[in-house]
This record gives sequence, structure tokens and C-alpha cells, in this order.
Amino acid sequence: MLTNILLATLAMVFVEIVNSSPIIQTSSLQKKRSPSKLDVITLEHDETGKCIYVKSDEGVYSFTSPGSHQVCGFYVIADPQHAVHFTFHEFKVSCENGGLLSVVDGWELNGQFFPGTEDHPKTEDHRFAEYCGQNRPWKTQVSSQNVGLLEFRIPTKGEGFAVAVEFVPNPKPCNAVLQQPSGVYTLRNYGQRVNCTMSIIFPETFQILASSVGSQSMPITGRTMDVETGIVKKCKKLGSEDYVEVRGGDGLDPSMMSVAEDFCGMDSVPGRSSVDVACGNSAVRLVSSGKFENSVTVSFDLLMDWGSPALVCPTLLEAVN
Repeated sequence: MLTNILLATLAMVFVEIVNSSPIIQTSSLQKKRSPSKLDVITLEHDETGKCIYVKSDEGVYSFTSPGSHQVCGFYVIADPQHAVHFTFHEFKVSCENGGLLSVVDGWELNGQFFPGTEDHPKTEDHRFAEYCGQNRPWKTQVSSQNVGLLEFRIPTKGEGFAVAVEFVPNPKPCNAVLQQPSGVYTLRNYGQRVNCTMSIIFPETFQILASSVGSQSMPITGRTMDVETGIVKKCKKLGSEDYVEVRGGDGLDPSMMSVAEDFCGMDSVPGRSSVDVACGNSAVRLVSSGKFENSVTVSFDLLMDWGSPALVCPTLLEAVN
């Protein structure tokens, strides 16, 4: 059952790209040691001609076109506390015949983005940088979070690129895709008017370990103290501008997922009740007005008990069955 769930979960997110041509391809990556600190890694089409790559390592990645019109994707993911930097060392992508390379700030799949359009610090137009021609892009492309993407079509045989991928510390991470299905994570707004999301490409069970969202402070003998209100449910419906949503869906954009539960309030030792999300993609989203220093700490684990989840995505159940 567990194997079926894992396979179905990964398929839910990448199924459309897989059907249109690419798949996650790791076996065709040929790796050798470079004299520099970064490994040199060759990206190749697999034996069926597909060219989607998902990597979590720094390195210099090179691609040479075999002369295919295939649209390829190079998805990069770092740890949540790091941002992704793309620096091109070589670049030759003729503009003729539809040759193009796009650097995407975040991930894109089937028209959905992570982070979602309304949660990203940049407008949608500024999340893309498109290049073609003989001149190497001189500027390092910097992601706003721990994921970045190169989408490219290089139909001329022998053309391609070499790009250095480096992970640079992000002192104030907001949005993040997590690689592991279990762990503990804290979302913070750093006092800003931002929405921050942790996304996991698995069905998950979440527990609130600590919450300080929309909490008020009271002056007491010359100093201020936070008032523990406990966890308050359905805060958005009550009109609160600051709250946490547990969401689930089949795509990348958290704002397009269904809400399993929302809450706010301050509680340093909340109860251990869980929120179960039976969807291909699970997310915790912190919505902040900028009026409070918000933070929420949650534990998460792969959903094993499918008895009565708070949210069920029918497409995942169909894939599992």
C-alpha cells in the first residue's frame, strides 16, 4: 500500500509533463569530478527522448541538444534555508526554429506556479527571464526561494548550455518545497505583509507544535507580554487578516488547493490533534497582514492512516486504487 501511495503521489504532480514527453530522469546523468569545487554533470535525453531532470545538488550542468524539438525542464531544489543561483558559463541557443531558454523564479507545472502568483514577491512577468542567441547571459539569476527552474527547447543539434547551480544562504526564507515527507518546520513572516508556504509533494499528517499568529501583546509593569489565546479555528471566516491554512491539492499553486483547516492565535504548547491531508501535494500557508510577528511550527509525517482525513483529493485515491 505504501509503495502505491508514494508512486501515486509523485505521479499526481508530474503526470501531465510525463504524458506530454518528459519524466524525472536521473539514471542518464553522467557525473565526473571537475578541477573546480563544482562537479560537472551532463544532462542527456533518456532512451525514449524525454528530458525532465530534478536535482538537489550544486554543480555545473551541461546540455547539448541531439537535434530534438522536445521541450525540456531542469527542476532544482535546495534546502529550505537556501536560494538557488544560476550562472551561465556557456550558451548557444539559436533563436531560429523556436529555440529558447527560460529561467523561472520558482517551479511551474501545467500553468501553476510555486510559490503561487499572489504569494510571490515578484509579479508573474518578472519571474521569467528568456534568452536565445549566441551571447551568454551575463547576470546571475537568483531565485526568491529554494526552488528554481530552467525550461528550454533547443532544436539545433550540437547547441546547448552550461550553467553553474549554487545554493546560497537565504537569511529570511518564506516559501519552500520540502524534500522529505517527515520532519519539523517553522514558517515566519518576519513582521512583513507576506504569505509564506511550506509545500510537500506527499499526502501528509500535520500537528501544530507552536503558534503565534495574530497574537496581541499586553503592557505589564513597563514591559509587554504576549497573551496566549489558544488555537482559534476558522479565523478567516471570523475576519482575521492573519491565519494559517492547511491545504491540499494536485497542483503546485497553494492558493488553488482546497483548505482542510485554518487557525490562528497563540499557544506555546497546543494540543496534539492532527490534520490529515490525503492529496498529492500538501501545504501549510501562513497569511500575514504585516501587523504582527507571526510564526507557526508544525510537525509533518507521511499519511499512513487513511481512515478519516480532513481533506481527500479524489484523483489521488483513484491513482492509488
